[in-house]
Amino acid sequence: MRAGDPVPIGAIGGRTRFRLSDHPEWPALAVAAAAWVWLVSNLGWLIGSAAAFGGHHHDPGAPSHTHSFDDTLLIWTVMVVAMMLPTTAPHLRYLAFNTRASRRQRSIALFLLGYLAVWLAPGLALALVQSPAPAALIAAAVLAAGAWELTPAKRRALRRCCRTWPVGYAGPRADAAAVDYGLRHGVICLLVSGPAMVALMLAGHPWWASVALTVVMTAQKLLSRPERWRAMVAIGWLASGLAVGGATLMSA
Repeated sequence: MRAGDPVPIGAIGGRTRFRLSDHPEWPALAVAAAAWVWLVSNLGWLIGSAAAFGGHHHDPGAPSHTHSFDDTLLIWTVMVVAMMLPTTAPHLRYLAFNTRASRRQRSIALFLLGYLAVWLAPGLALALVQSPAPAALIAAAVLAAGAWELTPAKRRALRRCCRTWPVGYAGPRADAAAVDYGLRHGVICLLVSGPAMVALMLAGHPWWASVALTVVMTAQKLLSRPERWRAMVAIGWLASGLAVGGATLMSA
């Protein structure tokens, strides 16, 4: 084919398929993007407190972010998908390229099944908390998340974020290895980001805090030497906790 000749449609499709095959993590990232759309649409982030989850409207004097057990668990799950799945992209690629090409998405799905199962436990606990949460509980959770940033356990978990585990090439062994990989990495992610995610949920998941936390968690997990930001992140959590505590005292 000479320069300037039209490219056949089949060739364009072939190039597209080739590019997608180079990025087997793209379906998971698409699901995460869809989860963000759901959050924006259902939590009233674009129009403030005028809209609430489920299409109900708040009265001006009513407490905001009042959700049932099922609503809270659903919001938690969608937030984990939106905020945490993108941070697993390097592991999804590792898993996909170390298993048979015809079963890459199967292995990724099994990994995510194990990964999300780990995050289900704190979601169930949060769904049992009174909604909206007391301001004192929110302040305590925010301060605890800030203190967690400075602990040796958090530092060790950050270092283990890049760790990989052996995976199977095909068959039942590969399925079991993919689920086990997801469970192991899910535990590490929960140690890294769990306290912050819990504090965010208790605080009513405002959009600006959700976006800021997503940026921080993604940077901590994907960039080199994330521990050098621990003090700065902890100070941010401390300031947030003091602000919530001060608001509680002023409203008392």
